[in-house]
Amino acid sequence: MATHLPFQKSGRLPECVTEGSVLTTPLGPVTVGCWARANRWPLLVTGLLVVVLYAVNFAKLVADWWNDENYSHGFIVPLVFFWMLWRRRDELANSQLQPRPWALVIVILALLQLAAGTWGAENFVAHSSLLLLLCGITLYLFGNEVLRLVAFPIASLILMIPLPAIILYSITFPLQLLSSKFALKILDVVGVPAVCEGNVLYLANFTAGVAEACSGIASLIALLTFVVLIGHLLKMSVRARCILAIVAVGVALAMNAIRIAGTGLIGNYFDARWAEGFFHIFSGWLLFVGSLVIMIGVVCGLRVFEKREIGS
Repeated sequence: MATHLPFQKSGRLPECVTEGSVLTTPLGPVTVGCWARANRWPLLVTGLLVVVLYAVNFAKLVADWWNDENYSHGFIVPLVFFWMLWRRRDELANSQLQPRPWALVIVILALLQLAAGTWGAENFVAHSSLLLLLCGITLYLFGNEVLRLVAFPIASLILMIPLPAIILYSITFPLQLLSSKFALKILDVVGVPAVCEGNVLYLANFTAGVAEACSGIASLIALLTFVVLIGHLLKMSVRARCILAIVAVGVALAMNAIRIAGTGLIGNYFDARWAEGFFHIFSGWLLFVGSLVIMIGVVCGLRVFEKREIGS
């Protein structure tokens, strides 16, 4: 049967002292859950201040998720973040309170990063300061044990932040060239003559240009986000997570090359209008769903392998 300290029911804490790094009372160590209930209003105000402070950044992020297909998965990341915290609610509530006053320095550095990113019009710097701020607040109020429990959920938020344009473009163009070469190989296999010049495929009756939107970066980012989250949630080994990441890159590139080759075939043997518009969009979604199915299969296979390895 669970026991309750008097201050747990009253919602008020007796006088606290610090023993080592742990906050204690005459009745015993203070847990995060007890302290949070006794200080729920200050915590609520702190949360509201963070929301107000980052309101403009949140608005920009939502606009990016809505308008940029490379980051449409961004809507899911915050939901997964809160779900991961909810899964660990009992561990968090029962953790010992170990506040770290020096962590206020981290909070100040995060605010300076936010200011620098905002004044310098560098959205990535401004947005990513939220992660540092959350780590600082967690350490300052609760301590190392709680930070250890929430470190991955906080780190996962980086997946919802668009990369700086200079980095994104440095990745996108090589992917365009690579996708074009892979698509040419597929056309060669099916016996369709084609020539590749840079990111342009020339067929007998159709020319397919691999634009930035067709580089495969969107599906690559989404698949990597999926494998990072699923690897953590299923508590897979580091080796299995690395395998998932490598397979995700290969699957994303292969599926995008198939999409480009299919577009070329449709345009070459039917009509250019059939290779654009609805077909192009539908084929992208269809192949992405296929990529997810493949990755789920790989996850299941790795889990079976790891269980057999542990059993032996």
